[in-house]
Amino acid sequence: MKGYQEFQQASLSFSKAPDFIKKVEEEDLPEKIVISKVSIDLPVFPGKVINDKWEISEKGVSYLLGSGIPGDVGNTVIYGHNKRNQFGPIRWLEKGNEIRLVNKRKEEFIYKVTETKIVTPQQVDVLSSTEEATLTLYTCTGILDRQRFIVISKLNLSTPTAN
Repeated sequence: MKGYQEFQQASLSFSKAPDFIKKVEEEDLPEKIVISKVSIDLPVFPGKVINDKWEISEKGVSYLLGSGIPGDVGNTVIYGHNKRNQFGPIRWLEKGNEIRLVNKRKEEFIYKVTETKIVTPQQVDVLSSTEEATLTLYTCTGILDRQRFIVISKLNLSTPTAN
């Protein structure tokens, strides 16, 4: 089973680690993601890249440590397996759909999908920092998971709200 998990970790990653590092306070970490349109309600766990291997949660989805802070300017990156009970359903998202991200302070940030696309693992620019509050979701897709399905969304400026 260990070999399978290693394959899954490697197959979900991009070909190299992003070149940004942003310090995130514990209470700013995302804790939960809810996408009602596709029945996703999952815990979010911190993940990092070590020697070009991406840590990935099996119990939920992963927040790329060092990416943007939810609700702030920058690109918050969350990734998960292409499984029915994880991020498989994100491929059905459309422009305008809402994504709710809750941090450990219980602040809720609402993002609206602006774009979906398929990229190769070499197209790491989708992970780059942005000048807007952006949320990027991704999972694998294609034959033998050779591509990445990306959902890009922008913060709805009427947020955050406390739960």
